[in-house]
Amino acid sequence: MLDDQMGKLLQQAQKLQSDMAKVQAELKNMRVEAVVDSGSVKVSANGRQEIINIVVDSSIIHPANADVLQELLVNAVNLAMEKSRKLAMQEMNKVTGGMNIPNIPGFF
Repeated sequence: MLDDQMGKLLQQAQKLQSDMAKVQAELKNMRVEAVVDSGSVKVSANGRQEIINIVVDSSIIHPANADVLQELLVNAVNLAMEKSRKLAMQEMNKVTGGMNIPNIPGFF
């Protein structure tokens, strides 16, 4: 009886792991957009917290620098998010005693 319960528990854990991998793959293709300053700045991201695009209305910057500024903003935001994820992992390691618990939905 105990072996049967352990087998079911293992199957549930494997299904959960499979489901989490599927969701993570789907998140890569999902998009969200944030618009600020009455549309002057728009940021698009995917569901994996990666910035896809930043658009800055040329009326608020010098038009000759718009492409460079947009690229710099994308890079800076992605770098900040990467650092944030590393910080979150460090903090989580404090709670888990360093035990690696990958793929926590919505956390990493």
